[in-house]
Amino acid sequence: MSPQRTLQRVLPRPAGPAGAVAGEPRGGPSAALMVAAVTVLTSLPVFLPGAAGGLISADLGWSPARLGAVLAVYWLASLAGAYVTKRAAVPPTVERVLAVALGATALGLGCAAAAPGTGLWVSSALGGFAYGSTQPHTNALLMRRCPPRVRALAFGLKQAAVPAATLLASLAMPLLAGPAGWRPVFTVTAVLCALGAVPLLRRAAPPGDRSARPAGRAGSALRRDRHLMALSSAGFFGAMVGNGLGGFLVLSLTSHGTSLAVAGTTAAAGAVLNIAVRLGAGWLVGRRPGATGPALTALFLAGACGTVLLSGTGQAPTTLGALLAYGGGWGWAGLLHYAIGLPHPRREQQATAYSQMGVSLGAATGPLVCGVLFARAPGAMWWTLTAAGLAAAGCTLVARRGAR
Repeated sequence: MSPQRTLQRVLPRPAGPAGAVAGEPRGGPSAALMVAAVTVLTSLPVFLPGAAGGLISADLGWSPARLGAVLAVYWLASLAGAYVTKRAAVPPTVERVLAVALGATALGLGCAAAAPGTGLWVSSALGGFAYGSTQPHTNALLMRRCPPRVRALAFGLKQAAVPAATLLASLAMPLLAGPAGWRPVFTVTAVLCALGAVPLLRRAAPPGDRSARPAGRAGSALRRDRHLMALSSAGFFGAMVGNGLGGFLVLSLTSHGTSLAVAGTTAAAGAVLNIAVRLGAGWLVGRRPGATGPALTALFLAGACGTVLLSGTGQAPTTLGALLAYGGGWGWAGLLHYAIGLPHPRREQQATAYSQMGVSLGAATGPLVCGVLFARAPGAMWWTLTAAGLAAAGCTLVARRGAR
């Protein structure tokens, strides 16, 4: 039986013009925007050091390997946060959990600005744990507060916040860090996170919000079946591609003679396309729920085609490859979490904790593998990411069989 039919059998039928489930709180658009904003802010502890890598290395005398280890700490801490969350129920007021996460993120960024030698490690650890532990809860929040017809789009908006954070970090460094230095940028970001936590602390669960009910009292029991584990594995392989691409695309292009300006523009265009694909995929699945599985498979395959083209040297093929790799190889995230949470009503946060663990582990593994291969056999790096993309597509096919 498909996940969509499973959900329809478990939940009541939609009622009202907005398509909201009877007894469920409304306010889906505001919840989606809140989740997207929190996702942007809690993503910055990994994207700001990446964007300021050259400045940080020059200031502290760090090697690229040491900076890469700082970024890996973020994703490993995210894995730990998701692991803790997989056994937890949705708290009575998710907003308070998000406020605490923003507070921890602000503390870490402040430490990085004040004492960067140690603070950058602290920022990655606190920010990563905050990100990983809140992602499953926000997935459950979107499932419960958004009407069924816009849930997939809400997931796309949330995941589009991640490449949006990379764009913000990439723009902030040349615009602000040039005249002021990179540390004030971290300070300003810490202040924004702290300010963002204040309104969340003031919000209470809306009256009649069934998302405050413990997860174990309703819905089916969570089983680690083939569908769940296959999609979590797809998240691992897909994150290897996405984060390897984000860390080494510009370096790879410039090493083959592309100017830094052209390489940076290509990466920025890929990030914009990534945002559009995540939103577009959510819009499509919201209108055609049966397209979830085929869309995931198609995105992973498109990304694999892109990484194949990136193994070449011509500017036109590599530019097309970069766009395909960014759009497909990193445009799947919203659909993946949506597809995992859909067949587990009232246990969405536990189900998507598994997908978040897979994504976090892949996000840490991809750049590490690419770093080793780029130093020894640059061409093999893109072929390795191609194999990861094909493996992710294969996992989605296994998951589709497991859902029948």
